[in-house]
Amino acid sequence: MPQTPTGLFPVTDPGLRDKGRQKMHGLALYITHIWEATASTDTTLVRGVGLDVDVERIALEIAPALSAVRTLDLEVIRASQSPAEGGRYLALQDTDPQGQVVLGLVLARNADTHLPATLDLHVDRVVEMNGEWRVLPSWQPYDRLPAVVQASTGTRPANHTAYRAAVGGHLVIETLLDAFAFFLRCDPALALRLPGTGELAYFPLLPYATHDYERRHPDQPNRSVIAAEVRRAAEDAPPSGTGREILYRLASDGTPVYCGYTVDFGLRSSFTEAGCQIVRDLQAGFPYTAVSADGSRHDITAGADGRPYADGVALESYPFAQPYRDPRPETWLQWWQLTSEDAFLYRRQRHDTGTPRSL
Repeated sequence: MPQTPTGLFPVTDPGLRDKGRQKMHGLALYITHIWEATASTDTTLVRGVGLDVDVERIALEIAPALSAVRTLDLEVIRASQSPAEGGRYLALQDTDPQGQVVLGLVLARNADTHLPATLDLHVDRVVEMNGEWRVLPSWQPYDRLPAVVQASTGTRPANHTAYRAAVGGHLVIETLLDAFAFFLRCDPALALRLPGTGELAYFPLLPYATHDYERRHPDQPNRSVIAAEVRRAAEDAPPSGTGREILYRLASDGTPVYCGYTVDFGLRSSFTEAGCQIVRDLQAGFPYTAVSADGSRHDITAGADGRPYADGVALESYPFAQPYRDPRPETWLQWWQLTSEDAFLYRRQRHDTGTPRSL
């Protein structure tokens, strides 16, 4: 069996070590329960209403995971350190991204255990899977937590700050994988491993059908890291297709949003794009055409000032038409918002060749 490396804060006390191993085993098991619960909810599609999302079983599975996190943090790792090492451990939590997650989860655990409040989960990601619905909940942003939780003084201010920065708005499963990874770095010997290989028991988690990326192992990067790489790669490479036609200019929070269609050998797919990205595409040799309100067509060029131009006019002043039929302006702007927030959707918009798409 491969030798287990020494961690940042090894647990040397035999009793605490046994307790730590039990809680790490439990945390891994609870993570698998949560993962499997995301695929076995009672979420249904209701005619005329939309999705009726169910997260009750997921919420029930989260509570013991939070308790395990709290025990590992306070009663195992911290309790096993000398005063000097304990100070170093707290200092690491204050600066380490995964340590921040642990601190933030302690706020959720304390609220669940000690306060007369329920921490509702936030769901903005539901994936269709063979006729069923897979629900991937996130923690509520800090500002949407119950007032009694935000006002709680029984939990340190550092935990409130960490929840706001590293937990709120993040996928539940990823925060728990981050916590597991943090404790693994503190003492790798606490984790249950498979005989003969030394690989972590329970990981990777079961694969489910997915449309982009899902983290299934503590050693894997979380979705936000992959999403940043996906967006960067999508922006660096020109769009697929033979060119783009811009028909409309709208505004989102004062930013011009250009709307039109990517042309790919007769197929037309909707897109929204910012002016700065249009300039990058032009500089890479990808052609854009502006279509004015009277139907005139003009090639778009990148100006020396870094702005796009058509017919000698900066694109933010070009006489585009206004959408007067479907898709309406609000539909275009909803698409812009979605692709701004979802890097994987943005990648599909730019590089999903041969797929006609209408809003």
